[in-house]
Amino acid sequence: MKKTAHTVIREGNVYTIAAVNNRVLEVADYNTENGASVRLWSYEGQPWQQWKFVEAGENEWRIVNCFTDKAMDLALGGNANGTWVHQWASTPGKSQRWVVEELDNGRVKLRNVLTQKVIDLKDMSIENGAQAQIWNDVDGENQTWRIDLVPAKQIKTVSQVPAPAPVQAAPKPTRIQTGKGSRAKKAAGKAARRAK
Repeated sequence: MKKTAHTVIREGNVYTIAAVNNRVLEVADYNTENGASVRLWSYEGQPWQQWKFVEAGENEWRIVNCFTDKAMDLALGGNANGTWVHQWASTPGKSQRWVVEELDNGRVKLRNVLTQKVIDLKDMSIENGAQAQIWNDVDGENQTWRIDLVPAKQIKTVSQVPAPAPVQAAPKPTRIQTGKGSRAKKAAGKAARRAK
């Protein structure tokens, strides 16, 4: 257990990571694939909006999604401002390691160990769909987060989550025989043989 002035993180617990407007970081479209983006969305109590903090070194954490079991990572191991935060299968790499830095107001910054940049929201947006990225620490509100414990009774297991509705393919157009195709030719040939 690591303790800071206001935030206590315990390995094995489940948390949300909320922006200033209480929207939370989630895996976009509950996508389980490597490379799925991490974005901001209104909290709906879903496991793809919940995270576990797994110790990855002294004062370092791997932030793992409860639905996909994949870790927050930097796209292509990038280190430039604007590099997207996405999910990837856990590795020992520094692009998946984060330091939780306490602020005076009970909020935190999430600083990447590889780049020393913090999780930020693209275009300073706090609207649904805002992409998480890394950026130099500029003390912006869009770079501060509140880590909240999810009560055990509110945690859904993956088996409790209904499967997304299957996407139905559009019906294939029906082909109408016009008398010019091979079947029409065969039928015409049979009719001609019968007539003889």
